[in-house]
Amino acid sequence: MKVTIGKDALASVLRKVLSAVSTKTTIPVLNNILLEAQDGALTLAATDLEVYVKSSLDAGVERAGSTTLPAKKFAQIVAGLPDGEIRLVTNERQQTEITCGKAFYRIMGLDGQEFPREGALEGGWVFSIKGSDLRRTLNKVAYATSTDETRHVLNGVLISVRGGVMTAVGTDGRRLALVEKTLDGDVPGDCDAILPQKVIGELVKVLDSDAAVSVHLSESRAAFLVGRTLITSRLVEGSYPNYRQVVPASFTHSAVIPRETFSSAISRMAMVVTDVSGGVAVKLEKALMTVSASSTDVGEGNETFEVSYEGTPLDISFNPQFLLEPLRALEADQVVLQFNDAFSPVSISGDDGFLYVIMPMRI
Repeated sequence: MKVTIGKDALASVLRKVLSAVSTKTTIPVLNNILLEAQDGALTLAATDLEVYVKSSLDAGVERAGSTTLPAKKFAQIVAGLPDGEIRLVTNERQQTEITCGKAFYRIMGLDGQEFPREGALEGGWVFSIKGSDLRRTLNKVAYATSTDETRHVLNGVLISVRGGVMTAVGTDGRRLALVEKTLDGDVPGDCDAILPQKVIGELVKVLDSDAAVSVHLSESRAAFLVGRTLITSRLVEGSYPNYRQVVPASFTHSAVIPRETFSSAISRMAMVVTDVSGGVAVKLEKALMTVSASSTDVGEGNETFEVSYEGTPLDISFNPQFLLEPLRALEADQVVLQFNDAFSPVSISGDDGFLYVIMPMRI
């Protein structure tokens, strides 16, 4: 392989694939990044056998070929090179010479033929969505997933398509976040897929524009084509629980609250809470909300601000982190808090298609 590429372009593609490299493996080639040069392009790929990421860039290819290089060390070398063109030359002993300006390296790699390739998905469902819409959707639900490995279906985000509407759902059994988004253009039939957290993290990194993302879901895998970057992943196995049943059919009270004011008050009161199981108290009365917290180790604090509320006075407590995460993910200036009493599920809405349901704490 003999190829010339720009440093900035190579560094950009490296950032897209680097985190897919396996961190715990007994297979040496999975510690490496695949480099494959042909037809005027250099393609980089990395995988941990669960998530596979490959991305390409224009290159001057003098001799087609492939190799794999140690991921972390190669990334460090590229980051430290001066600006300009980088020349990569690999010989039959899998030694790759890296030249940029007056800097020169020769590093050992492994045969590119040893690197696992990802086959094309067959069958399934295909649809398109704006990259920025998909990124916002994932950011608004991913934090609500469970970290309990014994409930593996809740470790991922459900993507459900029904009647041309895509619903993304995350829940850990104590709170639930969902976003509904109407798909444009040709829409697939009904389908469900549970995306692992790792592929969500990879997607969020590359979804930085309104460019269309092609989504392909099969029974066991998912693929996302974003420009010249392809991300594929295994799906979480199992059936997702009926999340609709935790959403109350109706609410008797509602309050309209400035989102940033609410978020900042919760954040400040959370500093008083030292116990993991501690909560913040929210008191609603006519046109006012008071957020307070106390602990024996620190003391107490409270903050009052104006809201739109005309109902009866109510005291209700929440895990502060469970409130902060959706409030920080949303973009709306105001959110709507809906509830029936101090012990039943509470909903938060704001952005179009977003719904968050949380159980109050009993303190």
